[in-house]
Amino acid sequence: MKKVFVFCVGGTGIRVMKSITMLMASGMSTNGYTVVPVILDPHLDLEEKKNLHSLIDNYKDIYNKTINNGTSTLNPLDGFFNSEIQTINELNNQLNDTNQAVGSKEKFRSYIKEANLAADDINNFFVQTLFASKNLDSPLSVGFKGNPNVGTVVLGEMIEGADWFKAFKIHCEKDDRVFIISSIFGGTGASGYPLLEKKIRGAENEPAVKNALMGAVTVLPYYGLKDPTTTGSDIDSANFYTKTKSALAYYENNVQSDYLYYVGEKSLRQVYENDEKKQEDTANFIELVAASALFDFLTRERPDKRQYLTRAIEEDTDSLDLQSLGSGYKGIVKSVADYMLLRSFVLNLPKETYFPLSQDRGFNEDFYKDSAFQALCRFTDKYYNWYSELSTNKRAFAPIHYDDLNQMSGWIKSVQLDAKDDSYYLLKMLQASNHHQDEEHSNPFRYFLKFAYEAIDSYTKKINN
Repeated sequence: MKKVFVFCVGGTGIRVMKSITMLMASGMSTNGYTVVPVILDPHLDLEEKKNLHSLIDNYKDIYNKTINNGTSTLNPLDGFFNSEIQTINELNNQLNDTNQAVGSKEKFRSYIKEANLAADDINNFFVQTLFASKNLDSPLSVGFKGNPNVGTVVLGEMIEGADWFKAFKIHCEKDDRVFIISSIFGGTGASGYPLLEKKIRGAENEPAVKNALMGAVTVLPYYGLKDPTTTGSDIDSANFYTKTKSALAYYENNVQSDYLYYVGEKSLRQVYENDEKKQEDTANFIELVAASALFDFLTRERPDKRQYLTRAIEEDTDSLDLQSLGSGYKGIVKSVADYMLLRSFVLNLPKETYFPLSQDRGFNEDFYKDSAFQALCRFTDKYYNWYSELSTNKRAFAPIHYDDLNQMSGWIKSVQLDAKDDSYYLLKMLQASNHHQDEEHSNPFRYFLKFAYEAIDSYTKKINN
């Protein structure tokens, strides 16, 4: 089993991993790699982190139900939910969540044991010079509030002594890969990426770790925060670009990834509430682009020298469709459109009383009440909310029409599909069922996703032409 360990550093890392999970559900392939996400964020009670864990658990539940045939395990599907996700604790056979080791409720001054220094100790003056009083009084449980100087001190020790890092070093094997997601303009991401990379490349006693093919996506400023003078926050987004320039100067000569992807915006289009505790930011196009870097990385071979990559859009518009995105985004648009079409099946097929497959393949009332289909419904609701946020953000990713099932030929903007309404897809599902009469398994949920994908792909594959 080939694995890619995906280290999600800070709030941006969490949000990009959400988009990765959505794209995997949509049918984007990880090229045979099992994705092992590791969440590295000091926020102990961050709702956004809890939601990501829930989303990943939901994905894993659906994936496992597609490959389970009672007494045997089937190969992964082509199409929806085709790649495996495992947690680091599952690899390590641990019941406790190793990710929870990252974080502490103590204040930074307590963490560095400032109280042990005498008032006239030169080291005390040194600490006062390096760190402001706000830095010293900040609890580590709410992150580093845009201060990489604090993050650098804390994260180094947190990484080295963490259960999850020990587990990673044990289970990272030859041909496994590493991918690191972080922002460059905050505190946790800007400090966490180079520290983590250094720890991995310095693993002299674990050659598979030290020599792992490594990729990273560094997210440049792409959103702003409301004025801290009115919100009382310690973070001022007016400093994001200054911090980015300083970090880039360091990265230029010190990062060691084989592939480094840069993603960002030309200006801070979206402005969010400045709340370090909640961080309830809506899904952003830049996070989607950053997520696509992982899929690109998993198709590449080891380079002769370090590679720096980025992505552009064809037209600088507020609302992006296939044409304004450009041809490089065809795969992403197709995958998202495919899943939103699957959503129409999930919503409407339970109402199709006379659909032939209700008898032939068991897509009946009991099937729709079963835990597998209900898990799919829960995931699909989350997917719909994610796409709705993307399509209404200040830089909107909005390549599809998804509300009018009677005008499905225009489902994808700037592309005319041959399917005029959902009856075309239902007919294709029947045909797919006929093509697979000889398959010997008894998993109707797997059949449902397989037939749905084949029906949808028969019409949407023209996007990639």
